[in-house]
Amino acid sequence: MTPGPIKWIKCPHCGGRARYATLNSGNTFGAQTWTDGKQIAPMLPLPPAIVKCAHCPDCYWLSDAKTIGEMDPWGDETTVPDPSWKDDEWIEEPNEEEYAKLLGGSLMNSPERERSLRILAWWRANDSGRVESASADDPPRPQPKWFQSNLEALVGLMDETEVNDLLMKAELLRELGRFNEAETVLKHVASPSYADVVRQFRSHCARKDTRVRELDLGS
Repeated sequence: MTPGPIKWIKCPHCGGRARYATLNSGNTFGAQTWTDGKQIAPMLPLPPAIVKCAHCPDCYWLSDAKTIGEMDPWGDETTVPDPSWKDDEWIEEPNEEEYAKLLGGSLMNSPERERSLRILAWWRANDSGRVESASADDPPRPQPKWFQSNLEALVGLMDETEVNDLLMKAELLRELGRFNEAETVLKHVASPSYADVVRQFRSHCARKDTRVRELDLGS
């Protein structure tokens, strides 16, 4: 993993500054991939797509923020673009409650962004359930109404001509407890390359398990 420059940006709403680290290169060694499609890769830490502002109540797409300065990752305080910036906050991703408030809001200003934001909200809500030791017999954490309605909306946004969308749709249905419908969707994943993944999905469905689960993708 090779770090890239540290960048300073300003909030599109209030102009408040924040900073974040970038990568020049990384890899997926030691990565975990989960049934909802999220991958957690220690050697590929990427900044969040959506950022909550530390200076105002708003959130914004990182790609919408204007870059106002940057610094070599090996630099020190003397290389900060402006000495007054050295203690600026690092960017943070919204928590699940903050994502819930974004659903249906102005950040969904295109079909692509609606889909992305809904998936990010789903993943963020699932983060507290990414516990390898959880048994299928353990009751899942009760989910708020917004979580259920978000998953229902995402089901309708999946493109069944794309294999990744088929798997994601099956996972959405499984997490909603609609196991028979999930099984029906999985029947359309015909590629032998995904046979083991489909087997794992079916195993969770057979146990009536609605928890997000880590996928065993082998070596």
